[in-house]
Amino acid sequence: MDSHIFNVGVDKVGPGKLTGYAYLLDFDPGDGLDSQTYGIRYKGEIESSENLTWLYTAEYAHQSDYSESGDFDADYGLVEAGVKINKTTFKIGYEHLGSDNGNAAFQTPLATLHAFNGWADKFLNTPDTGLEDVYIQASTWVAGVKLIATYHDFTEDQGSSHFGNEIDLVAVKKFGKYYKVGAKYAYYDADDFATDTQKVWVFGSVSF
Repeated sequence: MDSHIFNVGVDKVGPGKLTGYAYLLDFDPGDGLDSQTYGIRYKGEIESSENLTWLYTAEYAHQSDYSESGDFDADYGLVEAGVKINKTTFKIGYEHLGSDNGNAAFQTPLATLHAFNGWADKFLNTPDTGLEDVYIQASTWVAGVKLIATYHDFTEDQGSSHFGNEIDLVAVKKFGKYYKVGAKYAYYDADDFATDTQKVWVFGSVSF
């Protein structure tokens, strides 16, 4: 790679943090991954009372060709709202990875995509027709165990195909200051993209 990455954040812009970024990615060989992306993100929270906090995130970016990539333009958008009540959090969001007339789509080759568009890993590369992800998530604590459940509804941006749905579940338990164990499950129910997939993880970690 011969790339340039800029990320500047300003805290306390109103009740949130404002971040601007530019990612100029030049791979060798390019393999169609070269791109320039410019974006802005605003994330914050408003505490209504001791036990109630409102959460929100908004982001927009534009991506286009760079270096050896072919000519293309695509947009990215994210809107997420949530509420935290004591130790329980609910979120609903819409993520849009746009397409350039079905020929190319907004890509994030440096991102940890496993964390965003489903743990079944069906969208590690954005399809050329783009991706729209509508999701809801709930997380809470029960007897010292952190529980998270997420539901995704995937459709294409350029066209009317419904890719599929996915359910993601995880439970994590910490023991003392250093040990953690957990279990994780993903089920992708395919419609017009990929195949039905189930994945299960059991994991542990030690911090020192």
